[in-house]
Amino acid sequence: MKSSKKMIDSALLDRARRYCALAEQCESGVRQKLVTWGAGTDDANAVVENLRSEGYLDDKRYARAYCESKMLQQGWGRQKVLYQLRLKHLPKEAIDSGVAVVDEDRYQEVLREVTERKMRELGPDFTPDNQRKLVSFLTSRGFTFGEINKVITNILEQ
Repeated sequence: MKSSKKMIDSALLDRARRYCALAEQCESGVRQKLVTWGAGTDDANAVVENLRSEGYLDDKRYARAYCESKMLQQGWGRQKVLYQLRLKHLPKEAIDSGVAVVDEDRYQEVLREVTERKMRELGPDFTPDNQRKLVSFLTSRGFTFGEINKVITNILEQ
């Protein structure tokens, strides 16, 4: 009986290793996945601990990859990224190290690109209604009012 439990743990661990090898994962996401695969709490804890010790799981590494992906490639603002990382129950130090890895100049460049693209979509006239739509869009992307105001002012001054 004990050997079949080890077989299940081994199979579960192998499956979790493959899952983590496909893309960077966070601990809470792996725990959720393990539960959907039928693992109990003790098994999930053992698998997560094993993955962490083998280097498959690292929340700081995950946060850095997540921030770079969402902020620099998908055009999300800092506020939205912070919110999403908190939802994943990452430790504060992991979140802070993830956000810190993003270069401020590149972040501002992405904000400008996203803003200019949306302004082109809204049309050539920058009416108060279009300005409201633009601010609403950028806010939903996770940019602060201060960041939005600054980039719009810079674009309109050119």
